[in-house]
Amino acid sequence: MNASGWSRIGRALLAGALLLWAGLAAAKGPLFLWELRDGEGTLRAWLYGTIHVCDATCFPLPADVRAAFAGADSLALELDPEDPGLTRLLMQAARLPAGERLDDILPPALRPRVALAMDRLGLPQAVLQGMQPWMVSTLLTLKAAERAGYGAGQGIDLSLARDARARGIELWPLERVEQQVAALSAGGDKAQVAYLTEVVSLIEDDAAPEYFASMLRAWRTGDVAEIDRILREESGGPDAAPLLEALLDARNVEMAEAIERGLKPGRRPFIAVGAGHIGGKGGLLEILAARGYALRQVHDAND
Repeated sequence: MNASGWSRIGRALLAGALLLWAGLAAAKGPLFLWELRDGEGTLRAWLYGTIHVCDATCFPLPADVRAAFAGADSLALELDPEDPGLTRLLMQAARLPAGERLDDILPPALRPRVALAMDRLGLPQAVLQGMQPWMVSTLLTLKAAERAGYGAGQGIDLSLARDARARGIELWPLERVEQQVAALSAGGDKAQVAYLTEVVSLIEDDAAPEYFASMLRAWRTGDVAEIDRILREESGGPDAAPLLEALLDARNVEMAEAIERGLKPGRRPFIAVGAGHIGGKGGLLEILAARGYALRQVHDAND
């Protein structure tokens, strides 16, 4: 499979699992930022679509985003990226039961391809053989992103969390680690193998730079519809559909409920979630609008 033929399921699931990569430099036009108002027109919060893995071009954030964050009295994230227990809990959940190996789960034809992908990215086979397929897929994709010039150390969520601590404002999570693990590991063996197969194809075809660049273009133009099209209309592959539903749709409902619980009278939180959760059918914009909130997309003041 060459880069131009990389399947639609791979594009959708990689975006759903790790959400979106993009650059924000010189952003013009619509931003991934919304004002959230109640039925009386009172501003209750800001909703921002974030990028978990990025590069230096993500900073500084657009002026309108910085202004909204400065006007907020708390920050809500999917999870606190600096929670000291986060990595420990994820790694505990990612381990296969004693005596089991990744190769025991994978089809024979996929095993050497996964091994070669690990070698190509410099990941230790002995360690990854003891991990669940969802974690192997995640680590391979993160490493491929790193090779394409993106890193978790420059993620938007991490930057916002550090800024919130520096300002001394409350930081509250919309999810628990267990919820994210359940979503990443959902769909059954068939869906997990389909996802891992597409991650391996991405690496084999050296298609990561092209893939991330297409997401960057959609992000820079504030094109919510295009990002949703990639995530949903191009999801394809019935084998992986249960995984996509768990990664996006089910979590969107849970996050919307957490957002509503956090909308306290007289408070104005800045709510930042992966941009893949924002638009489309079943996205946060639709769910919150159905619950009586008005959401207005913010445009760059310099546009």
